[in-house]
Amino acid sequence: MKKIVLFITVSVIMLMAFTTTSFAQLPLRVVVNGNRVNFPDAEPFIDDNGRTQVPVRFVSEALGAEVGWEGSTKTVTISQGDKEIKIVIGKKDYTINGEKNLMDTEALLKEDRTFVPVRFVSEGLGARVDWDPAVRTVYIDTREKGDSKDDTPKDGSIIEVDGYLVPNDTNIIIAKEHGSRVVETSIAINFMRPNFEKQIEDLTFALKNKFGEDIANEVRKHVEQKKSRWHYLPEKYIYVEKTNQYLWLRKSVGEDITIDVLLPGYVPNTGQ
Repeated sequence: MKKIVLFITVSVIMLMAFTTTSFAQLPLRVVVNGNRVNFPDAEPFIDDNGRTQVPVRFVSEALGAEVGWEGSTKTVTISQGDKEIKIVIGKKDYTINGEKNLMDTEALLKEDRTFVPVRFVSEGLGARVDWDPAVRTVYIDTREKGDSKDDTPKDGSIIEVDGYLVPNDTNIIIAKEHGSRVVETSIAINFMRPNFEKQIEDLTFALKNKFGEDIANEVRKHVEQKKSRWHYLPEKYIYVEKTNQYLWLRKSVGEDITIDVLLPGYVPNTGQ
């Protein structure tokens, strides 16, 4: 009996470890009004208080606010319309139009860049903010409800994300792996996101337009072997002759399935 309990305990710990490792590979994503924001230099990150920090440059470029900096007091001033937010580096209290507020984290300096907590800044400017932990994505909506002037592509229209065509309402994650010597792009789908079947459809659509129908169908056939988050999916390598690169369908033991598109010309040790 003790051996059985020990076996179950070890199995659960290993499952959690694999799931955590795979999950951690998903990059942080920020989506504003349905469009993913690209961070060309300083990347967002989650701080010690569990809050997403973004470079202050994001506030001006993605949210359309004016940003000022007072070096002597380390104060960031963010202005948009009739709203003015003042945040001091290293302090949890901040002001909106002179009224004092308190957050559970603080703005900070990292590698000579100023970072601010995206939720408090966005909500201070009147935007709606949602966090989806399953895909590590912050959704920000600055539009008025029913705004007829909104020119963001509607759900179902096709957009390009890091070189792949997908529906605008997709739940799959596509992210360039900057600096990697092996991986060009990572694509992830997740059982914890709504409508997993649609995620597979969107994945197939993206791969079909990028690599052709045969490759897309081969990936789909493999992915569909996993019937639930608890099923084991073995890894698989698929060679794309058209682009001289491999697709690495990673082993999945949890809720997420990751496809790494390897750099052209890189030959992995497939063991196949």
